[in-house]
Order: sequence, then structure tokens, then C-alpha cells
Amino acid sequence: MDSRTILQQAAKAAGCDAAQGSRLAEAFAAALRERLCALDSVAIPGFGSFVPEKSDEYVAVADDGSRTLMPPHIGLTFNPGSMLRKHIASHE
Repeated sequence: MDSRTILQQAAKAAGCDAAQGSRLAEAFAAALRERLCALDSVAIPGFGSFVPEKSDEYVAVADDGSRTLMPPHIGLTFNPGSMLRKHIASHE
């Protein structure tokens, strides 16, 4: 399933048209991105939590001895909530 289909289903379930649903999804994604870039964890009840993890810059040494400065990186871990895990398990 692609994102367009998911957005259409969510908009229909919320009782709004596809354009409104798309704007809402974009606003939600922007708010989520903003909080995660600020290194704040985001918990969505019934779904799960997103936890950002920042790694510092470091020097990587290749096999030939050349050195490269690797930039800092923000990774993201998703921890599914218990309700989501139970729902998935019941459909397996």
C-alpha cells in the first residue's frame, strides 16, 4: 500500500476530503520532524514512540590508512506500543 492510499483512507475515516487530509498529514509530519530534530521523543498513544539518537562526529580510518571526518548523525528508533503489537499479533 502506498502513502496516497493510506492518506485517502485516513481522510475518509476522519470525514474530510483528500486535500484536507493531505494538509493535515503534512502538518503532522512537520511537527513530528521539528520535535525529533530537537532530540525530543514523541509518543503516540496506541501506536508507539519515536526516539531520536544523536551520534557525535568521529574520524573513520579506512584500510589504506586514510582518515575521513564523519559528520554528526541523528538516528531514529521506533518502539511499537503494546496496543499496536497486540493488533499485529492478532492478524498473523
